[in-house]
Amino acid sequence: MNKLLATLTLGVMLAVPMVATAAGADTPRGNLPAAVDQLLAQDMIELAQTTLKIAGFDPGRLDGVFDAQTAAAVRQYQAANGIPVSGLLDEPTRRVLFPGFDDDSEG
Repeated sequence: MNKLLATLTLGVMLAVPMVATAAGADTPRGNLPAAVDQLLAQDMIELAQTTLKIAGFDPGRLDGVFDAQTAAAVRQYQAANGIPVSGLLDEPTRRVLFPGFDDDSEG
């Protein structure tokens, strides 16, 4: 049991820095890898879900969780708006989904 606990603890200790790096902890905002877009703040995802629903694309529950149904709604929205279809809330999608929102407004 102690070996299992030690192995799990070591696994978590090794995974946390990798997740932080993947999440862009050491990169400037706006230069994040595409997969990181699923790790947006819950309020940003919820805002996207609400906007998608108002636009006629069903993201499922408006709960701030980026799940398969939200990704499907994002893909439909992207296709309908001439945005490259990735299924992610990437920068090109956020520019159209949130007009007037500037990702580089932090300075």
